This record gives sequence, C-alpha cells and structure tokens, in this order.
Amino acid sequence: MNRTEFERMAPPLRKRIVSMVLGMSASADADLADDVAQDTLLRLWTIRDKLDEYRSVDSLAMVIARHRAIDLLRETSTLSVGLDDIDSCRSVPSPEESIIESEDCSDVFGIIASLPSVQQTVIRMRHIEGLEIADIAKITGSTPGSIRVALSRARQSIKEIFMQHQS
Repeated sequence: MNRTEFERMAPPLRKRIVSMVLGMSASADADLADDVAQDTLLRLWTIRDKLDEYRSVDSLAMVIARHRAIDLLRETSTLSVGLDDIDSCRSVPSPEESIIESEDCSDVFGIIASLPSVQQTVIRMRHIEGLEIADIAKITGSTPGSIRVALSRARQSIKEIFMQHQS
C-alpha cells in the first residue's frame, strides 16, 4: 500500500475506531479513543508494505484497536496496590539513583534502536506496545514460533550490548 492509498483510507478508518472505542466502555473518553486510533494507524503505517496481503485492512485495524483499547482501559480501571507496592512507594529514590535509572533506560532504548529492523519491531511490539505473540505474528504475517525466536535473539543482543556498556 502506498502513501496516497493509506492517506485515503486513514480518515474514515480513524472515525470508525474512535466510534468503536467510545462504545466499548462508559469509562472510555474522547482522549482515549483518539489515542487508540492514533496508535492503530501508526501500527498500520509501520506495516503498510504488507497490508495488501490482508483480506480486510479494516478488520485488522479494528482488532488492533480493540486490543489497544482493552489494554488502556485495564490500565485506567485497575489501580490496585499490593503490599509490595506500598513498601516501594515509601522509599523515595535519591537523585543519584534517579539519574542512574534514567540513564539505563535511555541506554536500553539506544540499544534497541541499534538492533536489526525485525528485532526492533518485535521488541517494540511486544515490550513497549504490549502486544501478544500471536497478535504480532498476525500483524507481521509470520508464525508465533518465528516471533519467539526473533524476540529471544533481540533480548540476547540487548543483554550482551547492555552488559558491555556496563563494564
């Protein structure tokens, strides 16, 4: 799918996604619906070269949007705190610990950016976007087994590079 086709398809698809998300839950608001629509269209854009392989891009978009909306609704509705969380809330990290933690996070994101594109994509979809392996396989047109292998290799590469930076 080229850019002009995507640009033609996106606005009406965005409206359908927003409408679906608003109808999913009483706690779904316009901001949440817009976030889901934007996330969905970004995911579709990243796989635009493979969209022609799907029978229905609209159906794919709605599945992606539904899963993302459910994830976001769960995050906002389940704010339970366990005893372990209470203990960790009491200890405020020192400024030095905060700086080290933020540097480690930026190091990891830099390492992810240096991975081959397939590994970057599966790591981002799984650990940043929170997609399930089966969903990643459907979106990428791959098998769950090959996604697991790519994730494993990506994690191993990240670990090795991170450990080299720490030494």
